[in-house]
Amino acid sequence: MQFLDFQLRNQLFVAPMAGVTDRPFRQLCKRMGAGLAVSEMVTSNSLLYGSAKTRRRANHEGEVAPVSVQIAGASPRLPAPVR
Repeated sequence: MQFLDFQLRNQLFVAPMAGVTDRPFRQLCKRMGAGLAVSEMVTSNSLLYGSAKTRRRANHEGEVAPVSVQIAGASPRLPAPVR
């Protein structure tokens, strides 16, 4: 399946679930055949302030591309600096 610039092996996506889709779980899902595994939701505010919990959630070290993150925020101006 073609998704943006990436060729995914299938249409099986793992949805973002807070407290569930951490890095080890995403890696396991990809090994078991998921085409894409989305990380836990992070808020744009916390990305700017860099809390330890947010840094852990945003850590994709060692993951196979593509990497997908759900970023939530109330202000359209906040997500812009964290891209």
